[in-house]
Amino acid sequence: MNVVLALCVAAALPATGGCARGADPDDEGRPIEPSAQSPRAATQRRDRRGWTITQTADFNADRMADVVWYDAERNRIAVWLMNGSDLLAPGPFIPGPGGDGWVVWANDFDADNVADLLWSHDERNLMAVWLMEGSRLRAPGPAIPAPIGDGWTALPGDFDFDRMSDVLWMNAEQNQVAVWPMNVTQPLAAAPPIPGPTDGFSFGFPIDVNFDGMADVVWNDIEHNLLRVWLMHGGRLLVEGPAIPGPLGDGWAAAGVGDFNADGMLDVLWSNQERGLMAVWMLEGTQLLAAGPVIPGPIGDGWEARAGGDVNLDRMADVIWQRAGTGEMAVWLMDGSRVLAPGPVIPGPYPGD
Repeated sequence: MNVVLALCVAAALPATGGCARGADPDDEGRPIEPSAQSPRAATQRRDRRGWTITQTADFNADRMADVVWYDAERNRIAVWLMNGSDLLAPGPFIPGPGGDGWVVWANDFDADNVADLLWSHDERNLMAVWLMEGSRLRAPGPAIPAPIGDGWTALPGDFDFDRMSDVLWMNAEQNQVAVWPMNVTQPLAAAPPIPGPTDGFSFGFPIDVNFDGMADVVWNDIEHNLLRVWLMHGGRLLVEGPAIPGPLGDGWAAAGVGDFNADGMLDVLWSNQERGLMAVWMLEGTQLLAAGPVIPGPIGDGWEARAGGDVNLDRMADVIWQRAGTGEMAVWLMDGSRVLAPGPVIPGPYPGD
C-alpha cells in the first residue's frame, strides 16, 4: 500500500510532529536533535484545512525547538520561532517547489546548527533540500530523482556522524528502505535498497535512538498499532528490535520521538486524534522501559498532539498541540511522561493570508 494511502486510511488526516532530544549543555556547538517526523505528515497534501503543524526543529541556533507550519493547499510553509510555550516571532510565508503534492521535513543539512528543509514528492519521486537562515529561505536546492520505482518518500537523518543530514528513502508498498549520504543539497552516493521490517510498516522516524551520533529508525505500523526500533550503522541494519504494541484502543499513532526524561535515549509520543489524547512511552534502546499515562488534551474538541521538541532548554521534549479547523496551537511543557505546565492557546497563521 502507498505510504500516503496507508496513512489516510489509518489516520484520516496529517501530522509530522516528532520530538527533539534535549540539547546537552556540555555539548557546545552541537544543535539539538531535530524533531522526528510523525506519520500523518505524509498525508498533508490530502488535507485542505489550511495551515497544519508538521514538525519542530531549531531554526535560529538557540537550541530550542521552533515550529514548522505547512499549507498544503497553497504549497507554502512558515517557520515560527518559539521561546518556551510563547511565540517569539512568526516567520514569512515561503512558497514550496512547483506543483502540488509535496510534503516537507526539517533537519540541518549544512552543519550550521540551523535547520533546513527537505521537500519530498512520492508521486513524482523527487526530493529537494532548501537551505534556511532562521525563518527565511537562503538557497533552494535542485530537485533530485528518487530510487527507481514508484512510491518513495524521503526523510532526513544523520546516518554517518558528520553533523549533516542524510536522506532515508522509504517505500511502504515495496517494504524497502535506502540511505543516501548527502553533501548539503547533493547526494554523495545512492545506496541500494534493503528490506524493511519483516511485518511491514506505515511510517518510520530516522533519529538517533542509542546516542551514538548516527540515526536509527523507529517504525510505526499504524494498522496493527505496533512500534519497532532498528539500530543502524550508516545504511546497514545492526539490530532489529521486537514489535512493541501501542496504547490500548483504536486510533493511536506515533506522533513523534524525543527524549522526554533527559536520559539520552529516545522516547515515543503517541497521539489519538479522534479522542484528543496523548501518551509518552519511555524507551531504552529497542525496548519499552515504561508506558506513561494517557493524558487528555486542551479543553474543547479537535485538539491533537502533532509535534514535540525541547522548547525551553531543559533537555526534555515538550508537546505541541493543534486544534483542527482553527489553526490554534498550544505548547505543553513536559516532565517525563507527565505535564509540567500547559501553555496558552496561540492563534496560527491566518488561513486567508
